[in-house]
Amino acid sequence: MKPILSKTKLLALLAVLSGSAVNAGDLPVSPTSGIMQISLPISKTTSLAVPYAKSIPLEGTITSVSGTTLGLSTAMTDSSLTNHAIYITTKINQSETGAYGRLVGISSNTTSSVVTASAITPSVGDAYQIIEQHTLSSLFGQLGTYSLQSGNSVALSDIVSVEVGGVFTSYWHKTSTGWRLTTDTAGSGADQANVSINFGRGVLVARKAFGGAKLLNIKGEAIVGRFQPSVTSNATNLVNNPFLLQTSLGASGISDFITKGSTVSLSDTVTLEENGVFTNYWFKNGVGWRLSSDTAGTGADQASVLVKAGKAILFRDRLAVGFAIQQPFAN
Repeated sequence: MKPILSKTKLLALLAVLSGSAVNAGDLPVSPTSGIMQISLPISKTTSLAVPYAKSIPLEGTITSVSGTTLGLSTAMTDSSLTNHAIYITTKINQSETGAYGRLVGISSNTTSSVVTASAITPSVGDAYQIIEQHTLSSLFGQLGTYSLQSGNSVALSDIVSVEVGGVFTSYWHKTSTGWRLTTDTAGSGADQANVSINFGRGVLVARKAFGGAKLLNIKGEAIVGRFQPSVTSNATNLVNNPFLLQTSLGASGISDFITKGSTVSLSDTVTLEENGVFTNYWFKNGVGWRLSSDTAGTGADQASVLVKAGKAILFRDRLAVGFAIQQPFAN
């Protein structure tokens, strides 16, 4: 990881690290440009996070809230936000539930407002960032710049799976042709290069054996603070982890937002991947994090299990409570 910080950003970061107070109404660090290398082992599936947005072109404050329509302080070109989301970076009114950390897709925009895919409730004066989201081609490349294994058939290519609404759709890259659905086995169908990767989501990458181990470079701009993307209830969501530092299940803040219960069947499931192995965890109410195989919740505490940078999180939401994770130094 090679972050590039301006003088202003460095001073803000030093203030955080030195113990200066930061609350939900303050943005601790401005967007940080950089690059992260993530290892993709052969013959295994990696739960890949997207730690950097393609770009963060606009920042400002909320000027009005009316259902799914949010007024913004930044002037925009009408209908220009075609693959973007809005991220609420502060909670100016501490007495309100607020939308601090919420990230939701933008359906359309005027010169001074956006319509969001679902309603969120920021306060007037809350800060926001507009996130330009990656596509398959911007994240992994296309033709001569392709960074994964390309081939003349699905069997000879790496497979990338993107989740939307709990449904996973898989893609492959045909040599000298471009992105295709895996159901398009001949690779003669429509190009899929512009398929959007929601910044609230990671991707699954199934690496083939003959391609060798791979270090994937992801670059762009990072966010800070709380991250609370929209999730689909009663479905398995592949939630992005946009933060550049690792944390632990206990310190992550995830348990504050998920459904906790007395048994596995009454609780949300959090799944972490390491070297192609996926391990499930649940939070026993009043007790703590446990392995899902520990159905009674009487076994060892799992709070110290690491949530690593560069790894997306599979999350089974049972009761539509939602999901959130904190930036490690901004708890």
